[in-house]
Amino acid sequence: MSRLVELRSVGRDYLVGGSLVRALASVDLTIDAGQFVAIVGPSGSGKSTLMNVLGCLDRPTRGTYELAGVEVSSKDADERALIRNRLLGFIFQGFNLMPRTSALENTELPLVYRGVGKSERRRRALAALVRVGLHDRVHHTPTELSGGQQQRVAIARALVTDPPLLLADEPTGNLDSVTTYEVLSLLQELVRDAGRTVVLVTHEPDVAACAERVVTVRDGNIVSDQLVASPRDARVLLEDARRRAVHVGGA
Repeated sequence: MSRLVELRSVGRDYLVGGSLVRALASVDLTIDAGQFVAIVGPSGSGKSTLMNVLGCLDRPTRGTYELAGVEVSSKDADERALIRNRLLGFIFQGFNLMPRTSALENTELPLVYRGVGKSERRRRALAALVRVGLHDRVHHTPTELSGGQQQRVAIARALVTDPPLLLADEPTGNLDSVTTYEVLSLLQELVRDAGRTVVLVTHEPDVAACAERVVTVRDGNIVSDQLVASPRDARVLLEDARRRAVHVGGA
């Protein structure tokens, strides 16, 4: 596997109310292409700050960050925005979809920012929506979609630029069990069949158990970095959750 992410002695400090807060102390982390990595930790552990650094939303106070061979830790805000558009896809807990805009138009949005022509945008957005199983919902607005379908649109939007790295920030936090495992099954499929790299932040052990590697953050440090010998298969968990839902519904 090729090296996709490399953080060396990365730290991030903030000034809060005149006091210095060390959100990240000194983090070393490497991620190879094609891995599914979960980042876990309690509130205030630094996992969200780590995700912001990985997503080029924030710049380290110290240390270096190399993404797909590009040294990004010294880039200014405009340069980081360009890197985000070219190398990263984001999946958020709150979906972040435009409410009066169709699934197709929401998916096209990153390509608009790239200046891609309308016909090519449409072709690529349709292909991404088909990839996530929404070929029959392309003209529906978010209010006409379930939570799981909205998250699938968000995943399609993250995929449409063909980025090497997908960052998922609590992507199942607002979803029920069935929909959670639908989303995780799709993420596992993207890693397994399409060779995508997924980094997922979660506080849910059941969600982290579907990744092949679990990185635990506490007090701004990585305290554990473990490969999972047998990640849980979200497809199996999905079928179990569907059976339980039918049983409860029929009770």
